[in-house]
Amino acid sequence: MKRSYIIRTAGLFLSILTISGYSQTADTDPTKPTAAVLNLYTNLDSLTPETCGSLLRIELVKTEKYSVLDRYDILEDLRTKSLDLNDCYGKKCLSEIGRGISVDKMFSGSIEQMGNKIVISLKILDVKDETYDKTTIMEFINDRNEIQTMVQLTINTMLGIENDPELERPLIHYIQPPEAPQVDITNNGPRVGAAIVLGDMADRMQAPISEGGWGAYPVVSQFGYQIEKEYLSAGDFHALIETLFILSGPEQRLFNPKLILMNGFRSGRTGWEFAFGPSFGIEKEANSYFNTESSTWHLASEWSELDTNGNFIANPYPIEPRMDKRGTPKLSAGWVMAIGKTFHSGHLNIPVNLFASFNKHGWQTGLSLGFNLKKRKD
Repeated sequence: MKRSYIIRTAGLFLSILTISGYSQTADTDPTKPTAAVLNLYTNLDSLTPETCGSLLRIELVKTEKYSVLDRYDILEDLRTKSLDLNDCYGKKCLSEIGRGISVDKMFSGSIEQMGNKIVISLKILDVKDETYDKTTIMEFINDRNEIQTMVQLTINTMLGIENDPELERPLIHYIQPPEAPQVDITNNGPRVGAAIVLGDMADRMQAPISEGGWGAYPVVSQFGYQIEKEYLSAGDFHALIETLFILSGPEQRLFNPKLILMNGFRSGRTGWEFAFGPSFGIEKEANSYFNTESSTWHLASEWSELDTNGNFIANPYPIEPRMDKRGTPKLSAGWVMAIGKTFHSGHLNIPVNLFASFNKHGWQTGLSLGFNLKKRKD
């Protein structure tokens, strides 16, 4: 990293020496007003006032608006007249040097870092009247590798020369509105995925229909729709409520509906998120018992053992509710945890999530993805 920075800095100085040596000696049109550029004030560690002045001189020559004095001609004149350009940034000093080297205009200014931006300020001083003709200030992003381009954009703006929008747009520092602590953002869209069912739930799915199972494979597709509401945004952190309606296993004629409510946390910069919350669905349950002698499950209603006198014998096996296709539909509840990342393509969001869902009958895990458009409501 440091080596790359040194190479870029060396390249910048080389370009200054090369371009200034070529351009400044070529601009000697006597019909143009004469101008001189001294040092520019700067608080950037990577630049000196002399380097900043050279950058401005190069870009001023390129505009072809003035006959710009060469830096070495200026230094020679100053030595013969005992004038010092060090720390010469004010109007009085600039006017004195301007008269001493016999130019019409003096260009001065500063290149400063202020917070997370770079501010370039340029001034044109009329030597004869000792007044500033123009002052231009532009704010840029903090990219020190583009200082020369920033100087070019600023001098062009000052002299009324149109800048290339493609060159200007990525460097301009736009003032962002304060980020509200609460925002109203919806992020809705369809979801598709697949899940692997595990535990007792998988066993019941695979069991024959004659035994109260579904005769299905423990891998199901999922289709649904998500409604997402962002209720808190603070910098890179976003908190949201997600509501999903999911239908599982339609390809196996299972049609198992679920409503999922999750609280999620997302990084706006990376798109990674984590969410968790309860799920609610409808499952068929029946009271059953496990016959240890035959090692099989039976419905509690199937017990019909009688003693030798024909009297009913109470079922000695524990009765417990169990998933059974022959049972009664009941409300079920579970818990869902998910982790994922949202990929972006323009205004299109593509969320991809890994999830795990648990309830008393078992659990399932799978992958879901979707798409939606991010919209902001007023």
